[in-house]
Amino acid sequence: MKHILFLMSDTGGGHRAACRAMEEALEIRYPGRFSFEMVDLWKDYTPFPFSTAPYTYTHWINTSPATYAAQFWINDRLFRLPFVSELYCRSMFTRMERMYREHPADIIVCAHSVFARPAVAALRRLRLGMPYITVITDWALPTVLWYDPRVDRLCVPTELARWRGRELRIPSHIMRLTGAPVHPKFMNVTLSKAEARAQLGWTQDAQVALLVGGGEGMGPLVATAEAIDDQDLTSELVVIAGRNEAMKAALEKHVWKRPTRVYGFVDNMQILLRAADVLITKAGPATITEAATLGTPLILSGAIAFQETPNAEYVVRKRAGLWAPGPAQVAEALARVFRNPAKLAVLVEGVKKLAQPDAIWNIADEIASFG
Repeated sequence: MKHILFLMSDTGGGHRAACRAMEEALEIRYPGRFSFEMVDLWKDYTPFPFSTAPYTYTHWINTSPATYAAQFWINDRLFRLPFVSELYCRSMFTRMERMYREHPADIIVCAHSVFARPAVAALRRLRLGMPYITVITDWALPTVLWYDPRVDRLCVPTELARWRGRELRIPSHIMRLTGAPVHPKFMNVTLSKAEARAQLGWTQDAQVALLVGGGEGMGPLVATAEAIDDQDLTSELVVIAGRNEAMKAALEKHVWKRPTRVYGFVDNMQILLRAADVLITKAGPATITEAATLGTPLILSGAIAFQETPNAEYVVRKRAGLWAPGPAQVAEALARVFRNPAKLAVLVEGVKKLAQPDAIWNIADEIASFG
């Protein structure tokens, strides 16, 4: 049995979710052939205060998105310089060496941009023979940190991501346009919308908007829900507060004008997406991919500048969703969509075209080809 080591970090929920998706797909496709392990590189293999990143990331995004966006923009340009990248890889070598010693494996799969380069650089310097695969979890225009010609395989989610690889002179034979990783459970939903609503106990004949803030309940979820509630609509609202208990409590205390359901962290997002008419979310790649898989059109309530704004532009250009940054704009956009069935139908068709139903199987096959 070949042992796969996933390199990731809980800076946002997308990296762990992508690794879980790959594990499940490999187990379904190649039962009993692989064992799996994840290591959080930020937490376990960087010095303080960087090691606190899994705990401070959400706070940083929520309280100072401009500074987060600024560091992303700077690093995306800085790490195009070969000497900067080399210096970074050298500074991380001892920690990466220890990581490989403490977590022996047969195949390495990297699902975090910050460690894609130093991990493969250390692997080559140590002359370890394990194949190294990078699976890009960003979407429309990934940061340059993801790209390194020393990898054995680079799985890219979109044509735009492959174009960036070509721009950065990544050899074509290394790259595969696989699509973005999404858990197989999103492909296996056979319920109709009516059946999904019956399972959830939702009203059958109402228009339903699903408002989410990710697993950690990020962004102005309460203000957005209240702005939607102020609209003169007959629709219903479902809000997912994630693990943010304070946000969930604030939502539950509010006196709503329309039927509103509030959830904490959920593990049946595929059923919620099947049951909803519209998803309201920030432009994170994982949520966009999940919505596209289930054919749920998007209202994008915000995006981290530079990192996620290309995702929003891509969704709007493909007529799969609307860009509505801020609570008031979200409420107005939702009203326009729900009052115009033809516009909603256009968005439904657009988002279906974004779907990549074979993506996770393509990724699993690429990994398995090295085992």
